[in-house]
Amino acid sequence: MRNYLIVGTLVAPLAATSALAQSSNDDFYRPWVDIKNGEVSVAFNETPVRFALDAFHAQTGFHIVIPPSTQTQTVNLRLDRQPVEPAVRSLLSTIGYQNFALVYDQEGRPHSAVVLGAKPIESAASVAADNNAAVTPLNSEERDRLKKELDRWTELKQEERGRIEDRLRKAPPSDDREILVREYGRQILGMK
Repeated sequence: MRNYLIVGTLVAPLAATSALAQSSNDDFYRPWVDIKNGEVSVAFNETPVRFALDAFHAQTGFHIVIPPSTQTQTVNLRLDRQPVEPAVRSLLSTIGYQNFALVYDQEGRPHSAVVLGAKPIESAASVAADNNAAVTPLNSEERDRLKKELDRWTELKQEERGRIEDRLRKAPPSDDREILVREYGRQILGMK
């Protein structure tokens, strides 16, 4: 009996500390991200990107996948009472990405974003050069091939994945491209 009292005396403070830490976890990120009535307010000033994404996820439940090379940057962004989707778009474009896919749940609400490709926004000269290059739309044969490759995403080498990401990024908007981008997002997030 005495052993139980000693163990109980030692464990009780740990349990109380754990409960306190869990309840204050939401409050920890509040100076950077706050959500009320479905609207998000963000205040990042020279904030590391990884911390900003963690804070955004902790407060909103929204998961954002970016290339590891970007996570060492800092972000400056201030938003006041924005819907989640525009807030995510602003956050990603501030980090330096315009090509990303939003993943929606069954009710049509966005819950995740995946950056397409590993290159941040480039200089205006290189973007103009890329825009002048002829970009062919996806044909049915290429669409089917890309779909098969996406289905076996976990088996692909990094260069094969990069080729697929590059093609999806450069393909002109179409229904086929949107279907492939959604499948790409599911593969990146490991969803069924």
